[in-house]
Amino acid sequence: MNTSNQTYKELAIPHFKEVFDIIDGVMIKHETPYYLIGASAIALELLKSGVKPSRGTKDIDFAIMITSMTEYEKLSETLISVGFNKVKAPWTFYSERYNVAIDILPFGEIEEHDTIQFNKRHSDLHVLGFKEVLENPGEVSIEDKIVNIPPLPGMVVLKLVSWSDRPEDRENDLTDILRIIEHYFEHNFDDYSSRISQRYYMTL
Repeated sequence: MNTSNQTYKELAIPHFKEVFDIIDGVMIKHETPYYLIGASAIALELLKSGVKPSRGTKDIDFAIMITSMTEYEKLSETLISVGFNKVKAPWTFYSERYNVAIDILPFGEIEEHDTIQFNKRHSDLHVLGFKEVLENPGEVSIEDKIVNIPPLPGMVVLKLVSWSDRPEDRENDLTDILRIIEHYFEHNFDDYSSRISQRYYMTL
């Protein structure tokens, strides 16, 4: 089943379409490579196998590949101009109109020892694994949009990193990891069967 046959309604994430359209436009304007990560990416990938989302979320997470904090600040200004407000964490933006928070997590040349230095108060955003996981992203479509996401094993890695960083605030990460494990074999059954068949015929 291809996600192009799915709808935003089936994705069951409130205002995902509206927010995603805005983010897509901002990233295109700034010519910034971006990736959908987190629970939304997991839900979108599993929809390909007909697995419905298990929980709703008002948080939508994106990873962006940039080179400097100046570049990030310019992108932030554009997000503010289209209706998002900065909140406590400098990588989180909130839309009052849609009651949705988004995390915009930078990685790439901007990193220093797998950490992003925002300011003296917030200098501990760890992005360990982002470059490796997103080096070969998957591509999924929903209605008229195409988005890059991590492969499911990569999502597990990112969830483990975020949970280990702040386990007291990230209990949903473990739930998401268990959901991936629960559906991974079923989701990849055709690919797994193909590999087994190839190995069988190679031994004949």
